[in-house]
Amino acid sequence: MPQFLLLTAALVATLLMTACGGGDSSGPPTYRVQQTAEQAVRDGLVGAVFEHLTATQSDEGVAGLRRDSSTERLQRDDGFLLGSNTKAMTAEIASRLVERGIIAWTSTLAEALPDLAANMREDYRGITLEQLLAHRGGLIGLTGNEDFNALRLHVQAHADALPGTLAGRERFVAAWVLVQPSPAGIVPGRDYWYSNAGYALAAMMLEARSGLSYAQLFEQELAQPLGVAVRWTPANERVAGGPVGHVGDKGQLAPQPLLDTDEAQWIEVLRPAGFDLTITPRDYATWVHWHLLALQGQHTPLPLGYVQRLKAMPANDYALGWIALDVEGRKVLTHAGQVGGFNSEVVIDREGRSASFALTNTTDSDPTTSWVLRVIGNALLEIERKLPPSS
Repeated sequence: MPQFLLLTAALVATLLMTACGGGDSSGPPTYRVQQTAEQAVRDGLVGAVFEHLTATQSDEGVAGLRRDSSTERLQRDDGFLLGSNTKAMTAEIASRLVERGIIAWTSTLAEALPDLAANMREDYRGITLEQLLAHRGGLIGLTGNEDFNALRLHVQAHADALPGTLAGRERFVAAWVLVQPSPAGIVPGRDYWYSNAGYALAAMMLEARSGLSYAQLFEQELAQPLGVAVRWTPANERVAGGPVGHVGDKGQLAPQPLLDTDEAQWIEVLRPAGFDLTITPRDYATWVHWHLLALQGQHTPLPLGYVQRLKAMPANDYALGWIALDVEGRKVLTHAGQVGGFNSEVVIDREGRSASFALTNTTDSDPTTSWVLRVIGNALLEIERKLPPSS
């Protein structure tokens, strides 16, 4: 499991073991969440939004700046790049198409993408949609510099014949990914290996079966039925009218450099894995709130199969854009995201009793140590300490 996911799991475990012991219920909840957000900024974040939700209440804290060394305060309706927490949204879209019979969990790469089947490696041909969404496709990650540099060299080698459309670039990247060997020691279809490429290919399967682009599917299958608004911010642009992403060691932060236009158009291929999606805390809270209601057994727009799979996940497993943890008998779902100088983290009780999340325009230069996620995790811990425990 990648280091940032291991860190997330450890932080959530600490959070829940403390929270289950009880808390201080005095004082207005909103004030306590606000205090926690302000402390997180004092601990090094440029700006941050924290939120704690139950089925009937939402308490939010907003603190810090849109840009370091400025006077422009972060606003509760500002947009944040969500990063890999987008993966659960891609999985929700897939679940809706499965429920309507447009695609199956068992549909394979070779079946859904026949134009790429002839040249893909034999051990990828039978990889299913469900395996891709659980990071068990055995594909390269496209998560770090080594993979991205290899893709960059491939693009440069074909500079005279590059596609001019997003659909063409998706096919170009997919064809390259599907001839790359699996990471050392990883068996496709069996072993876990976190892969942005796998989520991009899963979305391509959905596009092929539905005849719609990923953006169109997102609007039709998630944004409209759940009442969640998002924007797409290319990697060569800043979030419109909102916070600037920052990167660096604590106390040594600088705005995240933008990619050039040529590179940004290739990053767009990875939108289903967590690139470019911008969302406000209010809209992300709507997404999380639907999960609370669904996990309580209430009727929601979330696909029933998606909810049932989340409830049935064994502890320490990954599926559908979520990690499942079981801490002191309390089952939770969690995930973290990091992109473009932004970080996010979310925790949802699998019985639907409560949830907490954090969004910040701060990330670290070394994700293996991730001081930002430590600050977020400690802040989420403070929220749980100061709010009444689950019944």
